[in-house]
Amino acid sequence: MEIDTETVLKIARLSRIKINDTDSSDIQKDLNRIVEFVKKLSEIDVNGVSEFNFGETHLEDMRQDSVTIDDSADDVLKNTKSKNQDFFTVPKIVE
Repeated sequence: MEIDTETVLKIARLSRIKINDTDSSDIQKDLNRIVEFVKKLSEIDVNGVSEFNFGETHLEDMRQDSVTIDDSADDVLKNTKSKNQDFFTVPKIVE
């Protein structure tokens, strides 16, 4: 499927966006590249590949939470020039 200028102008009209001739040719090239990419994707053999279930979580795959006390304010603050005692200093944003 080749996307022509008429199709680009129809898409622009349906999406209610204004484009000029130079934009039309750029958009046409981009859309044709996208169509070619999708054609290449359809050539991929996916037989034997199981479906990906995003969001499926198993508790045994998760790490266990553990409480640690990390009092390393000096390590964190050694990388800044803006500090006052054990705190970062930032510009005042509220008057």
